[in-house]
Amino acid sequence: MPETREALLKPEGRRFGQPLLVWGALLIPAHFAVIIWHLTLLVKVQPDFPRNGIVALILINLVTVAGLVAFAKGLPKSGAIMIVIPLGVALFIGTYTHFLSAGSDNVLRMPATGLTLAFQVSAALLTVLEALGCWVGVRMFLSSP
Repeated sequence: MPETREALLKPEGRRFGQPLLVWGALLIPAHFAVIIWHLTLLVKVQPDFPRNGIVALILINLVTVAGLVAFAKGLPKSGAIMIVIPLGVALFIGTYTHFLSAGSDNVLRMPATGLTLAFQVSAALLTVLEALGCWVGVRMFLSSP
């Protein structure tokens, strides 16, 4: 007996949000790991970057991890919001800073150093992971009752 879409979206259904939870469980930790890598490179590329900023960015990105836990614990709308807002803001700021601005963080205009390629790869990976994370968060929000 095939299950209908409505049955899959009901919280009492055994598969409610399961695929979204799997996607989130893959994306959120991967994003957090790439954030740590990116911030490590950022400190090496720009030694004058404020240390307070690094701590704040790590703490803000822990909100997405908490959102994934909230979704798994049965708070899908809250969890989705905790995923979409930080990732959406990071996607907007990161895309502008690393791809559109004329600043020293622009990966297309960085001077060639030993860390340039790694920084460019981390910025591109963050953009992809943040976009996918926002998509998963929006799907979580829309599929929750």
